[in-house]
Amino acid sequence: MAYVVQARNVNGAWQRGLELLWLQGVQRKSRAGDVRELPSPTITIYLKPQERVLFDPVRDANPFFHLFEAIWMLAGREDLAPMAAILKRMSDYSDNGQTLQGAYGHRWRRYYFIDQVEEVIKLLKKDKQSRRAVIAMWGTGDLANQKSKDLPCNTHLYFKVRDDLLDMTVCNRSNDIIWGLYGANAVHMSVLMEYMAARLDLELGTMTTLSDSFHAYVDVLEKHRNRSPQYDYYTTEAWRDADNFVPVGTPS
Repeated sequence: MAYVVQARNVNGAWQRGLELLWLQGVQRKSRAGDVRELPSPTITIYLKPQERVLFDPVRDANPFFHLFEAIWMLAGREDLAPMAAILKRMSDYSDNGQTLQGAYGHRWRRYYFIDQVEEVIKLLKKDKQSRRAVIAMWGTGDLANQKSKDLPCNTHLYFKVRDDLLDMTVCNRSNDIIWGLYGANAVHMSVLMEYMAARLDLELGTMTTLSDSFHAYVDVLEKHRNRSPQYDYYTTEAWRDADNFVPVGTPS
């Protein structure tokens, strides 16, 4: 049985995802420590993926760093220096101290010697009904490269046009809901989706993420136990006040 989390935006999905993980999750061992994991794949559906900033004060996500990283991805970059200049611990994920092996943008645009972003745009401009608009991030070489510190967690992207709206599905093999799914990935993937929609002269539809392993590390998850619903600026006029978006602390 698959689990489904549907919400207006990342704030609603975050709240429901946490509740689901506490209620249905099972504690397991993992390569990097104990995790709480749902026993089946989990689908998250964002009705308004452009509302991508998570406002939870305990999670304290930095939208500026996430946006910077998303732009770095769109440029097809893999170089470590720009990332490490803002967030030093990014260096922990580099195999050679210079690049990031699993950099999504590089895999979108250069890794396979083809710009998959441009190819998908050309395909959907030619045929809006196509079901072949796929971007691959996981390569066959990754299976034999298990010593790498940075293998892609997000593996494939599917794009389709329905009723003049662009929908996108993200496939993920291992999704940490705190740092990945409802943190960085909600920004990175929705920015790519919005870029694709603009290039295709379409409005945004839904963004769906299929997480094969929907989990959180137990020590981090404990900080989010018994959380009450958080304030969502998107459903009020408060988002118009720029002071509400000034980050505090270390970007993450």
